[in-house]
Amino acid sequence: MSRTVHILDVAKPDFRDIQRYVKTRFGESVWNEVNQEFKQTIREIGEHPESGAHLAELQTLGLDHFRQRLVRQTRVIYEFDDQQVLVHMFLHTRRNFRNHLQQRVLGN
Repeated sequence: MSRTVHILDVAKPDFRDIQRYVKTRFGESVWNEVNQEFKQTIREIGEHPESGAHLAELQTLGLDHFRQRLVRQTRVIYEFDDQQVLVHMFLHTRRNFRNHLQQRVLGN
């Protein structure tokens, strides 16, 4: 069963930052390739959200409906239920998930 995927407003600046970085550093053609990879991954998440990797940081809290998928060096972090998928953030693999989550929750 395919689910509807929603990219939350809080995740959109993350994606724009990635877009800006890739375009500036590597050019438009590389961005087009990366963007297609994101689109494909989002489609796959909608079709099979349970196939993503668990986030150990959240699983210990009993939040096993949160998962992640990689697109190159970016973690696509999402949660899902029987009807939809919510993308919460796009996070570079070098960034600390807990710190980023804390900043997001506390609004810092």
